Amino acid sequence: MARLNSYSLDTTVSKDDKLIGTDASGSGTKNFNLESVANFLNTSSLINVNGQVIYKFKANKNTPDAGEFVIHGGGGGVNFNSITRLIFNHRNSNNDNIANYLSYFNGLFVMLTQTDNQNNFAQYSATVSSNQSELTDFFLTFREGNGTIENDKFYALSFSPKGQTDKDFVSNNINFQAGQAVTINHNLNKFPSVTVVDTAGSEVIGAVDHLNTNSLTITFNSDFTAKVHAN
Repeated sequence: MARLNSYSLDTTVSKDDKLIGTDASGSGTKNFNLESVANFLNTSSLINVNGQVIYKFKANKNTPDAGEFVIHGGGGGVNFNSITRLIFNHRNSNNDNIANYLSYFNGLFVMLTQTDNQNNFAQYSATVSSNQSELTDFFLTFREGNGTIENDKFYALSFSPKGQTDKDFVSNNINFQAGQAVTINHNLNKFPSVTVVDTAGSEVIGAVDHLNTNSLTITFNSDFTAKVHAN
């Protein structure tokens, strides 16, 4: 083989162009065309673009293996707008355990896009829970999209900012009593900023204690009636 710097440069790259390399099986030198390399990267989760993760859809299967997701109850070949629940294995197509990342999608809008046909896609609002070992449930409400989910195709799961607004909470009027902590269950899945406004329209400052990402307590030094705003 000649020195690499002796070969001319191809200034017009196409998907049919070939690379030369060694197969991992040890079977010697091979040609790899660029299209097959691109397809591998599209389905392997080796490249993380804008936080998307890659899974293969399996029809007529109740429990997904590593790298797979299924429709709850089995089934397949259905329109995206009829899907209300999907189950993802904690391990993506690169066999990485991303259970914590899957839980991040709770309360967000998500996109599901077929990697080899981006005209097949859907946006959903998602509620996420993980009550089974190695599996995460996505409870979905269809928002918009096009097409049908197809067996053995790879799909990119990602966050979709379109239509997403910051979540907030406003309570009903609460009768606060001096020295007594009141629990507020805002269910925003975050530690929100808190403003308390009394019936005269004045902001009142109290002691706020965040119990977790969905609830907090507020304590005041006097009696009054007010609403709690959290965002």
